[in-house]
Amino acid sequence: MKSKELNQWNKTKDLMGKERITLGPHYSYILKNLPRRLLFVLSHYKFAAKLIGDGRTVLEVGCSEGFGVMVLAETAKKVVGIDMDKDAIYEARRSFNSDKVEFKNIDFLVGKKIGSFDAVVALDVIEHIYTENEGKFFKGICRNLQKDGICIIGTPNKTADAHSSPTSRMGHVNLYAWDRLRDATSAYFRNVFMFSANDEMVHTGFYPMAHYLIAVGVGKK
Repeated sequence: MKSKELNQWNKTKDLMGKERITLGPHYSYILKNLPRRLLFVLSHYKFAAKLIGDGRTVLEVGCSEGFGVMVLAETAKKVVGIDMDKDAIYEARRSFNSDKVEFKNIDFLVGKKIGSFDAVVALDVIEHIYTENEGKFFKGICRNLQKDGICIIGTPNKTADAHSSPTSRMGHVNLYAWDRLRDATSAYFRNVFMFSANDEMVHTGFYPMAHYLIAVGVGKK
């Protein structure tokens, strides 16, 4: 005999449907080996989505397997996610197909214009861009951003590198402290607002002790 609670739960499950999502290698690795990091990543996307607001068009540069695109798409009109990694884009298309999102395999540094967006988001990307290509990266953002658009760049703080895993260090070829990230963004935007984060908490606290940095640029030059 089944309890009332089990019967009620089975009815609830029926409403959820039978759809399943299989994560790609990137986020499977994070979920299995660094599950807390997934919470941190999602909190950064949530913060970005709130800053952008409802009903906007968004370009995410370096979308990987599309996990963050779906957070942005909750409130956006349209989100285009791009990544140079064709395998990651394959996983994104397979897992997160939606009328509101589009995934493209594009190398952002080659100078191609993707569109004209209300916001450009690049979280955990700029630390993978070699110093000599930093200008190409920012010019690409401005090229695809509307005149009154908003740019949101997030990256691990250089001061936290000592606590990073060997896997993270392998990919991080260009780490930023808060003042360097501010200055780099200020070269392309008239106004730059700096935020930082520890765990899931985004704040405006003491930057050298923050694990993560977020630069918000508005008013492109």
